Amino acid sequence: MYKFLISILLTVLVYGCGFHLADERVFSTELNNTHIQSASFSKDLVRLLENNLRSNKISVVDADSATALLRILSEETQRVVLTVDSDGKAREFELLLRITFDVKRPDNTNLLDQQVINLNRDFIFNKSRLLGAKEEERVLFNEMRGDAAKVIVFRLQTI
Repeated sequence: MYKFLISILLTVLVYGCGFHLADERVFSTELNNTHIQSASFSKDLVRLLENNLRSNKISVVDADSATALLRILSEETQRVVLTVDSDGKAREFELLLRITFDVKRPDNTNLLDQQVINLNRDFIFNKSRLLGAKEEERVLFNEMRGDAAKVIVFRLQTI
Protein backbone atom coordinates (compact mmCIF):
# COMPACT_ATOMS: atom_id res chain seq x y z
CA MET A 1 0.00 0.00 0.00
CA TYR A 2 2.82 2.40 0.90
CA LYS A 3 4.62 1.67 -2.38
CA PHE A 4 1.49 2.54 -4.29
CA LEU A 5 1.02 5.84 -2.42
CA ILE A 6 4.68 6.74 -2.85
CA SER A 7 4.51 6.05 -6.59
CA ILE A 8 1.36 8.21 -6.89
CA LEU A 9 3.02 10.99 -4.88
CA LEU A 10 6.17 10.88 -7.04
CA THR A 11 4.09 10.94 -10.22
CA VAL A 12 2.16 13.99 -9.01
CA LEU A 13 5.39 15.76 -7.99
CA VAL A 14 7.11 15.09 -11.31
CA TYR A 15 4.04 16.14 -13.31
CA GLY A 16 3.50 19.18 -11.09
CA CYS A 17 7.03 20.49 -11.61
CA GLY A 18 6.41 20.76 -15.36
CA PHE A 19 8.32 17.70 -16.54
CA HIS A 20 6.86 16.06 -19.63
CA LEU A 21 8.12 14.03 -22.54
CA ALA A 22 9.07 15.96 -25.66
CA ASP A 23 6.19 16.47 -28.05
CA GLU A 24 6.39 15.23 -31.58
CA ARG A 25 7.63 17.98 -33.88
CA VAL A 26 5.21 19.38 -36.40
CA PHE A 27 6.44 20.28 -39.88
CA SER A 28 4.75 21.79 -42.92
CA THR A 29 3.47 19.24 -45.42
CA GLU A 30 5.63 20.99 -48.03
CA LEU A 31 8.63 19.40 -46.32
CA ASN A 32 7.31 15.82 -46.60
CA ASN A 33 9.60 15.09 -49.55
CA THR A 34 12.79 17.08 -49.09
CA HIS A 35 15.95 17.01 -51.16
CA ILE A 36 19.26 18.19 -49.69
CA GLN A 37 21.51 20.11 -52.09
CA SER A 38 25.07 20.80 -51.06
CA ALA A 39 28.57 21.17 -52.35
CA SER A 40 31.03 18.34 -51.85
CA PHE A 41 32.42 19.91 -48.66
CA SER A 42 29.26 19.09 -46.66
CA LYS A 43 29.15 15.26 -46.77
CA ASP A 44 29.15 14.80 -42.97
CA LEU A 45 26.57 17.52 -42.49
CA VAL A 46 24.32 16.05 -45.20
CA ARG A 47 24.46 12.61 -43.57
CA LEU A 48 23.54 14.10 -40.19
CA LEU A 49 20.71 16.13 -41.74
CA GLU A 50 19.32 13.08 -43.51
CA ASN A 51 19.25 11.16 -40.22
CA ASN A 52 17.58 14.04 -38.37
CA LEU A 53 14.96 14.56 -41.07
CA ARG A 54 14.13 10.86 -41.30
CA SER A 55 13.78 10.61 -37.52
CA ASN A 56 11.19 13.40 -37.80
CA LYS A 57 9.26 11.48 -40.49
CA ILE A 58 10.44 13.65 -43.39
CA SER A 59 11.41 11.71 -46.50
CA VAL A 60 14.74 12.59 -48.08
CA VAL A 61 14.27 12.16 -51.84
CA ASP A 62 15.87 12.94 -55.20
CA ALA A 63 15.49 16.44 -56.61
CA ASP A 64 12.98 15.21 -59.22
CA SER A 65 10.35 14.18 -56.66
CA ALA A 66 11.09 16.81 -54.01
CA THR A 67 8.50 19.26 -52.69
CA ALA A 68 11.24 21.25 -50.91
CA LEU A 69 14.94 21.83 -51.52
CA LEU A 70 17.13 22.29 -48.45
CA ARG A 71 20.20 23.99 -49.87
CA ILE A 72 23.45 24.06 -47.89
CA LEU A 73 25.03 27.16 -49.38
CA SER A 74 28.29 27.13 -47.42
CA GLU A 75 30.10 25.47 -44.55
CA GLU A 76 33.11 27.33 -43.19
CA THR A 77 35.47 26.20 -40.44
CA GLN A 78 38.01 28.39 -38.72
CA ARG A 79 40.57 28.19 -35.92
CA VAL A 80 41.25 31.40 -33.98
CA VAL A 81 44.11 31.66 -31.48
CA LEU A 82 42.86 32.72 -28.06
CA THR A 83 45.98 32.39 -25.90
CA VAL A 84 49.68 31.82 -26.36
CA ASP A 85 52.26 30.35 -23.98
CA SER A 86 55.50 32.00 -22.81
CA ASP A 87 57.27 30.76 -25.97
CA GLY A 88 54.73 32.57 -28.16
CA LYS A 89 53.12 29.34 -29.38
CA ALA A 90 49.36 28.93 -29.58
CA ARG A 91 47.93 27.29 -26.46
CA GLU A 92 44.17 27.75 -26.77
CA PHE A 93 42.00 28.00 -29.86
CA GLU A 94 38.41 28.81 -30.63
CA LEU A 95 36.96 26.51 -33.28
CA LEU A 96 34.29 28.19 -35.40
CA LEU A 97 31.72 26.61 -37.70
CA ARG A 98 29.48 28.74 -39.90
CA ILE A 99 26.75 27.17 -42.00
CA THR A 100 24.52 29.04 -44.43
CA PHE A 101 21.37 27.43 -45.82
CA ASP A 102 17.94 28.15 -47.24
CA VAL A 103 14.85 26.20 -48.28
CA LYS A 104 13.13 26.63 -51.62
CA ARG A 105 10.25 25.07 -53.50
CA PRO A 106 11.06 23.30 -56.78
CA ASP A 107 9.85 26.44 -58.64
CA ASN A 108 12.61 28.39 -56.81
CA THR A 109 10.30 30.40 -54.51
CA ASN A 110 11.42 30.75 -50.89
CA LEU A 111 10.07 28.61 -48.12
CA LEU A 112 12.76 29.80 -45.70
CA ASP A 113 15.05 32.73 -46.42
CA GLN A 114 18.79 32.38 -46.11
CA GLN A 115 19.79 31.43 -42.57
CA VAL A 116 23.21 31.45 -40.89
CA ILE A 117 24.23 29.21 -38.00
CA ASN A 118 27.37 30.10 -36.06
CA LEU A 119 28.75 27.61 -33.55
CA ASN A 120 31.98 27.69 -31.57
CA ARG A 121 33.99 25.56 -29.14
CA ASP A 122 37.10 26.30 -27.12
CA PHE A 123 40.00 23.92 -27.61
CA ILE A 124 43.17 23.72 -25.51
CA PHE A 125 46.15 22.57 -27.55
CA ASN A 126 48.61 20.26 -25.81
CA LYS A 127 51.83 20.22 -27.84
CA SER A 128 52.97 16.98 -26.19
CA ARG A 129 49.88 15.21 -27.62
CA LEU A 130 50.01 16.46 -31.19
CA LEU A 131 48.21 13.50 -32.80
CA GLY A 132 45.56 13.39 -30.09
CA ALA A 133 45.00 17.13 -30.40
CA LYS A 134 44.30 16.86 -34.14
CA GLU A 135 41.83 14.05 -33.51
CA GLU A 136 40.14 16.04 -30.72
CA GLU A 137 39.77 19.01 -33.05
CA ARG A 138 38.18 16.78 -35.71
CA VAL A 139 35.77 15.33 -33.13
CA LEU A 140 34.78 18.82 -31.95
CA PHE A 141 34.01 19.94 -35.50
CA ASN A 142 31.90 16.78 -36.04
CA GLU A 143 29.99 17.48 -32.81
CA MET A 144 29.34 21.03 -34.00
CA ARG A 145 28.03 19.67 -37.32
CA GLY A 146 25.66 17.43 -35.36
CA ASP A 147 24.45 20.43 -33.36
CA ALA A 148 24.04 22.44 -36.58
CA ALA A 149 21.93 19.67 -38.14
CA LYS A 150 19.62 19.78 -35.11
CA VAL A 151 19.35 23.57 -35.33
CA ILE A 152 18.53 23.38 -39.04
CA VAL A 153 15.76 20.84 -38.40
CA PHE A 154 14.46 23.03 -35.56
CA ARG A 155 14.34 26.04 -37.89
CA LEU A 156 12.43 24.00 -40.48
CA GLN A 157 9.53 23.95 -38.02
CA THR A 158 9.02 27.67 -38.68
CA ILE A 159 7.90 26.97 -42.26
